[in-house]
This record gives sequence, C-alpha cells and structure tokens, in this order.
Amino acid sequence: MSKQVVLQVSDLFFIYPKTSKQILNGVNLEIYQNEMVSITGKLGNGKSTLLRHLNAILKPQIGDVLIKQISVAENPNRSFHQEVGLLFENPDDQIFYPVVSDDIAFGPRNLGLSKNKVYQRVIEACEQLGILHLLERETSSLSFGEKTLVALAGILAMRNDIILLDSPEIGLDLWTKPDILKLLHSLKTEHTIVITTNDLDILRLSDRIFLLWDGKIRDVYNDFSLFKKAMSKY
Repeated sequence: MSKQVVLQVSDLFFIYPKTSKQILNGVNLEIYQNEMVSITGKLGNGKSTLLRHLNAILKPQIGDVLIKQISVAENPNRSFHQEVGLLFENPDDQIFYPVVSDDIAFGPRNLGLSKNKVYQRVIEACEQLGILHLLERETSSLSFGEKTLVALAGILAMRNDIILLDSPEIGLDLWTKPDILKLLHSLKTEHTIVITTNDLDILRLSDRIFLLWDGKIRDVYNDFSLFKKAMSKY
C-alpha cells in the first residue's frame, strides 16, 4: 500500500519583499501521513519560512504547496488552521491572552465547541505536557520554556493532524527537554510532524531528515557529506 502524501511542496521559490534575497530556490518535498520529518540547516537559511508555507501563513510566490491535496496557490483565502498547527520559534508571537487557560482554549473556542468540550481539550493538552499547574498563571509571568509548552498545548488542543514545530528545543531547560522528546515520540503514532531543528536528539527520533541548503532541500541520507559540512558550524 502506497503512503499517503499530506504535504507536498512543488518548485517553491520565495524572495523576501523589498529585498533581492532569494531564500527558497525551487524547494520540492513530500511529507507522508504519520511520519516525523526534521529539516535542518544553518541559521537564517529559510527553515522558518518553509514552515510558514506548509500551513499557508505565507502564500507561494512561485510554485505551490498542497495541504491534504488542496492547493494553497489556488485557494489563497482558505484557512488551513484546522489541518495544520504551527509552533513558532518565539512563543510570544502566538500567546495573546493574559491567563494560560484562556490562551490554550482560544483555538477550540473558535471551532464552535461547547464549553465542556473546550475545557476537556484544554485539560487533555495540559496533561500531555505536564503543565496543569500552569493553568491559572498569567502568561506574562512564564519563563520562555513554559511559554513554549503553553503554545504547544494550544496546538494540541486543536487536534490538528499535522503539527509543525519551529526549533522547539530553543529555550527549554535540561529538565523539560526529555519530556519534549518523550512527547514527540508519542505524537508520531497519531500525527504527521515536521520539525526545524539542529538538535541531534530530535534528529535521531525522525523518520527522515532533510537539509535546507542554498534554498533547496537535500535528503541527508543521500548527501551525508553535505550534512556533516553544514552541522560542523554548530
């Protein structure tokens, strides 16, 4: 039985507006259902930009992205937030409410769920991450790592089939990181996961690893010497 492609990137180019810097230079990539894929590479090479195309925050300038076989280029006004959840590298970019419980509940409420179902989703997401003790905290009082976990809880509460994580290891302390690794391992069985990371522990968990180099995607297992060259800078 052939694997189902849930994310497909075809000849994707991207140039930052008002600049001549071409950050994506003909990216082609297929992501299959229920696999964990890591995208690695040097800082500032476009990994975050690529992720923002995978959930249609950014629209293709040239090329296309298909999310569950639906073209982003042909449906520029469609929202894909129920299919794809994205954890930003900086959690402050996606935490808007002053209290943790309200922030995690924001997405489920927008789905029109009942108050009880919203509450259930919030509790389940917090239990998965071990952050029930943060529910009534003010978001402004949280550490960077705690904010990352709260933002991730908001994504889990949406129950997206596809989860994108932008450098989730950044800002986590030595005690939190093992919990994140354990969570990623468990999520692999029910979700498609795409992670941008240079963390070797996360890379080891991945089903496939790709290197974003000079605006193009390279399969690490087919070009390991280039991967070693890229990672030697860290």
